[in-house]
Amino acid sequence: MVVHMSEDIEKLKNSNNELREIVNNSWDGIGIIDKNTKFIYVNNAFSPILGFSKEEFLQKTFVSLVIDTQKDIFNNFVEKNITNKYQSEIQVVCQRKDSQKVYLQITISLMLNKKFFVINARDITKQISDDEIQDSYVISCHTDYEGTITKVSKAYSSLSGFSKDDLIGKSYNLMAHQDMQQNIYDDLWTTVKNGQQWSGKLKKTKKDKSFFWVNVKIKPMYNKYGDITGFTSLMFDITNELLLKDDKKALEVQRNEAQDQIKQKDQILVQQSKLAIMAETLQMVSHEWRQPLNIISIQAQKVELDISMGSGLNEDDLIKTLNGIKQTADDLSNTIEDFQSFVSLKSEKKQANPSDIIKKAVKIFKNDPQSEDIDFLKDTMDTPDFETYSNELATILVNILINSKEAILKNKTKLGVIKLKEYHIDDSIYFEVSDNGGGISEDIKEKIFEPYFSTKEVQHGVGLGLYMCKTIIEMHFKGSIEVKNHNTGATFIIMLPMK
Repeated sequence: MVVHMSEDIEKLKNSNNELREIVNNSWDGIGIIDKNTKFIYVNNAFSPILGFSKEEFLQKTFVSLVIDTQKDIFNNFVEKNITNKYQSEIQVVCQRKDSQKVYLQITISLMLNKKFFVINARDITKQISDDEIQDSYVISCHTDYEGTITKVSKAYSSLSGFSKDDLIGKSYNLMAHQDMQQNIYDDLWTTVKNGQQWSGKLKKTKKDKSFFWVNVKIKPMYNKYGDITGFTSLMFDITNELLLKDDKKALEVQRNEAQDQIKQKDQILVQQSKLAIMAETLQMVSHEWRQPLNIISIQAQKVELDISMGSGLNEDDLIKTLNGIKQTADDLSNTIEDFQSFVSLKSEKKQANPSDIIKKAVKIFKNDPQSEDIDFLKDTMDTPDFETYSNELATILVNILINSKEAILKNKTKLGVIKLKEYHIDDSIYFEVSDNGGGISEDIKEKIFEPYFSTKEVQHGVGLGLYMCKTIIEMHFKGSIEVKNHNTGATFIIMLPMK
């Protein structure tokens, strides 16, 4: 009998040792705290989670690690659990030893002696961070089986102009644009309620009554029994893409109408030239958009696939992808703005003084902080007023001044200098912009006025500036622009007729 009892005691000791080993090596922080949350015991995992040693933990209370705004909440949570016989959970934010914040999922349960609690802490910081990133950048919406919105992302709220409170509890069809036929939504709901994915383009109305287009993919959500409980909708904003196509169609219509009128008017060559240049430029803009749009689509689909498959997303990769989408979209927007602002001159020619135009251009240029360290020289004649597009001419001068500045900065020229010279000969006025930025390589000098040629890095320019300047000067000012190298840099020479 004594032998068997000794064996039982030995087995119990071994079991306790094994249990202690399991607890110590758990990925979760496991410990014992008293009713004042003072640590009685902590396992190994608590140290990497919060940065303190075991000895330091035993000198602290858990609530002392909770951020100030949540201390009372956690104390109340512990107080309520004194009378509970079941485990309870709460999310809290704690401050590590290195002062970094960490999000913890806390589970506590009262021990049999009702004097101590077992506390389990799981680090969910990455999960919280990933959720916040998805909420801010992924356009998504969730509904129940009847199509009532139950959850929307911050990105969707921002795009639509509606707050989350405006949308939750409302029908998914709330923002359906009047141009969308009802049978499209009927097909959508029939498809997803049959357990299939629906994909398509939807036009929706914003809160301010404007509209936007989204490319949508809607998938059913299931419970553990295989029943459809709701639907998740992932969207990508394609408004600019479709507006570009609409603009192209509208431009083609205008060109056709103008060509019909050309036959009955004297200014055949002027109108024909203008429309041809605009159509050619739009085609180039469309061409330049296709590849970036494809890149955006692929990046968005990858994020969508990772989310829909439930696979873990690497935070750095996700942020890099989202930043890439945003930067590409910004570049596309800048391309359209450059096109619209340069090609479509809405002002009329008026008498203007060259000195006033130069002053305006210089003032705009000097607003750029990067130009502060560059010496600027002016050399002007007493030139009489002449008829011109003064605002557009000032913009062209600013564009060329910026090119000179960027050449100086790129080549890290010490004591950078830009000189703007103005003079007139007979019935022509000249503007020269010179710099000491190292000049332009002879093998590309003939290409700098070509569309979409650029010596800048991709993220800094699309190559429309000098091409548009040349187009406007030749088409509207009936003048010319050329570039020459000198000893230390380049000189751009603009010639315009004064009459």
